[in-house]
Amino acid sequence: MEKERVYTYQGFTFRSEAELAEAKKEAEVVAYIRGQADLSNVKTVVKLYNRLIEKGTLTTELGITFLKELRSRAIDSGVVAESSLESLPTVEKKKPEPPKVVSKDRKLMELYRERSRNLAIVVAMLCVVIVVLFAIRLFGTASPFTDYEQKVLDEYAGWKEELTEKEEALHLWEERLSAWEEELAEREAVLP
Repeated sequence: MEKERVYTYQGFTFRSEAELAEAKKEAEVVAYIRGQADLSNVKTVVKLYNRLIEKGTLTTELGITFLKELRSRAIDSGVVAESSLESLPTVEKKKPEPPKVVSKDRKLMELYRERSRNLAIVVAMLCVVIVVLFAIRLFGTASPFTDYEQKVLDEYAGWKEELTEKEEALHLWEERLSAWEEELAEREAVLP
């Protein structure tokens, strides 16, 4: 079992850094009060004590020690009865929370949830990309494929024109050849 770390400040011990920080803040408040208030005046001490208790400003051992000092000054003066003063607050020591025990099943479930969430996000993004690509293809006029398609159509149109011209030339040759064959057949018929 690991030993608990203890922090010390102005002769007081604290179990956590948070308690230590709180005590340091209260030490600054106490130093300010000591510098500003006239602690020799009993009325000032009683008012200050009651106000600090009312607001709950001082809650650490260091602050409560200062409140005890103010209380004893007021009571020792004989002007104020002990029963007329508010009682001192108690120091609540916070016990450190025990570390949470997480089972393997719980860890696996958390891991599964995280991965499934990430996977769902990726799938949603891919679906959006696919929809956008279809929309671009259906409604877009300037897709990269349009240029290639137009080039192929232009080239095919050129081939078609060229093929039509060659067919016409071939028909002319056929007609000439037919005419020559007829002429030849007539000449052969005239020859003995």
